[in-house]
Amino acid sequence: MLFARETKGFGRLLTLASLVLISALWTSEPLSAETPEDVLFVGNSFSYYNNGLQNHYRRLLNAASTADRAPGKARLMTISGGRLPEHRGGLGEMLRAYDWDAVVLQGYSLGPIDAAMAEPFREAAREYAEWIRADGAEPVFFMTWAYLSRPEMTATLDAAYTAIGRELDARVVPVGRAFAAVREERGDIALIMDDDKHPTLAGTYLAACTFFAALTGTTPAGLDYTAGLDRTTAAYLQSVAWRTVEEYAARQ
Repeated sequence: MLFARETKGFGRLLTLASLVLISALWTSEPLSAETPEDVLFVGNSFSYYNNGLQNHYRRLLNAASTADRAPGKARLMTISGGRLPEHRGGLGEMLRAYDWDAVVLQGYSLGPIDAAMAEPFREAAREYAEWIRADGAEPVFFMTWAYLSRPEMTATLDAAYTAIGRELDARVVPVGRAFAAVREERGDIALIMDDDKHPTLAGTYLAACTFFAALTGTTPAGLDYTAGLDRTTAAYLQSVAWRTVEEYAARQ
């Protein structure tokens, strides 16, 4: 996967020129027929900050929808500081109460990589994937990002989520990789708050764009929903999301 730092001079000028062109055109592709209509996001504060990841994801879907292809529902079920095993009761109830096309599983930020938490995370992932598939839905894993002070977490989180995704033949959305790319290329865009962990609005928007790219198979570039960010920044984050999803898929 390529996450090379942008070089000064010609390469940076090309990047800026591309973003200006994206902003100027500001058009989008229609949703594909394979896009899951009803999506449940299961997680913790990484998902519920900034008015909820699911709301930004749905607004991106709305921006891409046509009269004959309207999006379904996107809902969020979270526990503050929650670890994946703690969602057993709630997830079971949500699967019984509603029909879903995809269920996104987001663990505690250290859950897949901490020695004491990794095996309970994997056990819950296996159990939940079985439940979700038995309910006729697709399990999806949310690869989270590194703490601001610990960028080395990106590689270990990538390895852990990729491993469970391969074991369970489940899709992994590489949000953490998208965060790492922006931190390398555009350190002026703050994705993480001063608390070292939680996403800013730009971070949540990048996560939503990455989910849009992964779940629809369509680039978010050109969508007019910006979450209130300036269009140049939004266009850049849209492009990183699509690039990251394409590069991650090429590794699999």
